[in-house]
Amino acid sequence: MSSDNGGQARAYGVTFGPLKRALREHQYPVSVGELIEQYGGFELETAAGERRLETALQECEATTFAEPWEVRDAILDGLDEEAVIGYHGDPGDDGGGTPEIDRAGDWSRLSE
Repeated sequence: MSSDNGGQARAYGVTFGPLKRALREHQYPVSVGELIEQYGGFELETAAGERRLETALQECEATTFAEPWEVRDAILDGLDEEAVIGYHGDPGDDGGGTPEIDRAGDWSRLSE
C-alpha cells in the first residue's frame, strides 16, 4: 500500500508531499491559472532547496491539463536543472534513454 505523503510522493528528487494528493483529487480539466491561484504558494522540496509551485508553472507551455500526471510533468519541466535529478536530459545511471519517474505511486485521478 503506497502513501501520497512525505518522501514517497517524490519524482526525480522533487518531493510533492500533500500536493500530490490535492492534484489527484482536483477536478479536471484545469488551467494553469487555476492551479497557480489555488496551489501557487506551495513549496516543493527539491535537490536544490525549496521552490514555489507558482514559479515552476509560470513558464508552462500548456494552458490546461486533463490528468494529474500532466501537471507533475509540467512542474518538473518548469524547475531548473539543479532542482531535479536526471530529468532535464540527464539519463542518470540507467545507461541511456529517458529515466523512469521515481516510484511515487499512482498519479492518476482519485475522483472522476
